[in-house]
Amino acid sequence: MNNVNLIGRLTKDPAVKHTGNGLAICSFNLAVDDFHARDDRADFIRVKVFGTQGDNCEKYLRKGFLTGVAGRIHSDTYTDQEGIKHYPIEIIADTVQFLQWPTRETKITEPVTEPKVEPDVELQVESIPLEDIDEVEIISGYHDFNSAVNTETRDDGLHLN
Repeated sequence: MNNVNLIGRLTKDPAVKHTGNGLAICSFNLAVDDFHARDDRADFIRVKVFGTQGDNCEKYLRKGFLTGVAGRIHSDTYTDQEGIKHYPIEIIADTVQFLQWPTRETKITEPVTEPKVEPDVELQVESIPLEDIDEVEIISGYHDFNSAVNTETRDDGLHLN
């Protein structure tokens, strides 16, 4: 079995080449966070996409866009001009999911950037009665429902942990 599923951000805009019979070969690098590392480390993985899907990647993906890839690992060997053998590994994508799209205000030629968030600030909203909720927007966060909750109320009425 040779299956790979990755989610990461493009390190630069995709590059497409076409074969003599018109088949698109799109290549890009995906920066995937290494959650097992103790520091902020990412793995940079080469991805190739073929055909119409490759053309769509070139058309809609840009540097920094969050992207999902499902495919298989492919290894190759080559010898450079100095006689050193190399063994590159890349992912041949069967499916590419565009997890981030440009906003209406952003032209497709501009990379989309996300707002900066302080990494050590964590906001948790607690104890909202269901009858008071008209619409819920999930932003992100973590809550351990097994732990005791101590809340305090801010001036704006939010209950914080």
